[in-house]
Amino acid sequence: MELKWDLSNLFSNTDAFYQEIELVKESVQNISHYKDKILNAQSLFELLNQSWGIKRRANTILVYGSLRYYKNVHSEECIQMKKVAESLFNQINLTLRFVDQKIIELGSAKIDSFFTENAKLATYSLVINNLLRKQKHVPDHLATVKINDYTNKMQEELDLYNSWLRDISYGTIEIDDRQVELSASNVNKYLASRDRETRKQTYLSLNQSFKTQEDDFAKILNSLFHYRILNAQLENYSSVLEKELFEENIDPKIIDVLIQTVSHHLPLMQEYLSLKGSYLQIDDPHLYDFGVPLDQKEKVAYTLEEAIIIILEALKPLGQEYLDVVLMLLNGHVDAIPDENKHQSITFSWWSYSFLNFKGSYGDLKNLIHELGHIVNYYLSSKKQAFPYMDSTVFVGETASIVNEILLNQYLYRHANSLEEKLFYLSKEIENFVTSVFKQTMYTEFENKLYSLKNEQELTPEILASTYAQLLKKYYGPQIVCDDLAQIEWTRLGKLYRWSYYPYKYATGLLIASAVVHSLNQKSLSKEEYLSFLASGSSLYSLDLLKMLHIDFSNTQIIEEGFKVMEQDIRNFESLLRKKVNRNLF
Repeated sequence: MELKWDLSNLFSNTDAFYQEIELVKESVQNISHYKDKILNAQSLFELLNQSWGIKRRANTILVYGSLRYYKNVHSEECIQMKKVAESLFNQINLTLRFVDQKIIELGSAKIDSFFTENAKLATYSLVINNLLRKQKHVPDHLATVKINDYTNKMQEELDLYNSWLRDISYGTIEIDDRQVELSASNVNKYLASRDRETRKQTYLSLNQSFKTQEDDFAKILNSLFHYRILNAQLENYSSVLEKELFEENIDPKIIDVLIQTVSHHLPLMQEYLSLKGSYLQIDDPHLYDFGVPLDQKEKVAYTLEEAIIIILEALKPLGQEYLDVVLMLLNGHVDAIPDENKHQSITFSWWSYSFLNFKGSYGDLKNLIHELGHIVNYYLSSKKQAFPYMDSTVFVGETASIVNEILLNQYLYRHANSLEEKLFYLSKEIENFVTSVFKQTMYTEFENKLYSLKNEQELTPEILASTYAQLLKKYYGPQIVCDDLAQIEWTRLGKLYRWSYYPYKYATGLLIASAVVHSLNQKSLSKEEYLSFLASGSSLYSLDLLKMLHIDFSNTQIIEEGFKVMEQDIRNFESLLRKKVNRNLF
């Protein structure tokens, strides 16, 4: 099975893409007559149908233009398609803001009467109720124009950031008396090298390369944070955090609870890193030592065909209906074949399309099953929900992907052929907690601190580095050596640039997903209930959707239960290490 995109379901060719852009522009002009129209129950329904129809078409244009770009980042045609699509999308959002304003002007009482008069309006009930909930945060026309301007400026900064990421030189390292040039396509391989000198050179060279441009990265980050703060203020939010979480009707206190709870459990992560350092026989472990896999001399590798077989076996607990969707999406909805023209350093899913460069590592296998979780989630929702609710919130969407990761690790652990293999897969499960819960919470705490600092001063490279260094020491503990260049890692936190308060969702996602898999294994959650959750999109608020999984996230015990899973894994890891030592002694 050749995993490459077939985008013909979106547009048959480039000409069709540009023709649709012109047609959408005409539709936007045609809808403008509603601006001065007095709405009744029927005309409100028609307006909502037309405006969301335009948004859907604009979104299709944006997805297609962006996917074409990521497929060939060196093509001027594809670069232009992405820019045109983004510009159209932003302009349409600006133009259609009047629809929100007209609904707000109608008021709750009038809206309620319209719902009684026209049952078809029920399709948009959550959209309307959410809009009324956010009423005080809907900007007036002048503020909207400013927000759009700032949004476009942020996009320009992100385009610059992406171009630097694409073109930056990672330097060279020496392996067996030969010079090896590092790149986005090979750097992870050398960071995970079993040879300590190789991974040390790679880590230091990579960070030194980014340090040479720290002023540029700091400038971009300052601009992004500046515009995000201004946009939040223009929408009457007290902070960027409140703005981001208000969208999903989540209390901002969840961030403080997460940081406090994770901070309390830092000894767990530090204990595991200490065990891993001992296993690797390293007396002075550095940050660059923990990317090396515990697979001994025989590197774990998979062909794409083997990966697909493993994935289908691992996902069997979710049932045949789920597997049928996976098989369908693997045909034309996943682009995984490495290609020099593709973007080399990112993995993502958008709508029902996934993008990665599969090179055969365990990480690639995990990425593939993770991204399949996202696009199955979207596909099922698209079949059940109206367009406004097709895409799940990120807070919930990460659950769909991380459940798959957990099932993969459990399958590989059960089918391991040796004690060493069991150690490897168990370490990967523990390290999933390290990277998804602890490190993503560290990034969230870093972002939180930066917004506090930004309100008082510019974020200089020195401030950024020192703030990050403090958190490295807090999270990794005194037994791990943090080289001076480690503090430049802030330049490489892509999600910090691209989105606001994104990383915490990985942490909560793993904790929720752990509870889901446990419930599925115990039969307290049925496959049908889980699929119903996946098919619900954003038709309910995130915390209400989680109740479909029998999870009440207001109960902090959910977070604590996740750490109990990790603690048990560490105890099992210790036990396997003792068996290995005893076996070697005799």
